[in-house]
Amino acid sequence: MITFSELREIFETYNPSAQFVIYSTKNRAVLGSAVGFEAAKDKARQIRQQKNLKFDEVSFMTSKRFYGGSTGQQGASAASTTQRVGLGVSRDGGTFTNAYGKRYPVEYSRTYNPSKRGRFRGYTDAQGNYHDID
Repeated sequence: MITFSELREIFETYNPSAQFVIYSTKNRAVLGSAVGFEAAKDKARQIRQQKNLKFDEVSFMTSKRFYGGSTGQQGASAASTTQRVGLGVSRDGGTFTNAYGKRYPVEYSRTYNPSKRGRFRGYTDAQGNYHDID
């Protein structure tokens, strides 16, 4: 049986250069950064003490997860320059775009759904699976 601290040490030795972002949980403003889990934890504690913030107001996570890219801040700048694909049902209600950017025609049922004030709708993917939208 391996303890949590031993597991964390294994991950840090596996990826010692993991960038962490310390941020405000109120508005996701970046307050600092650190390399390594222990360094990020210490830096977050320092920021809390310097700015007299509560424990829940400051948090940290890997830059990859915070910025949503594989390369940290470079991924964020690349994501801001590319045009984002509109997810969900199009304005005219004819197509549905999933999280992978694939578009499918929306199928409407004959049955009226009173709780949603509309008809049941969904789409069928390339493998023949039906997916509810509502």
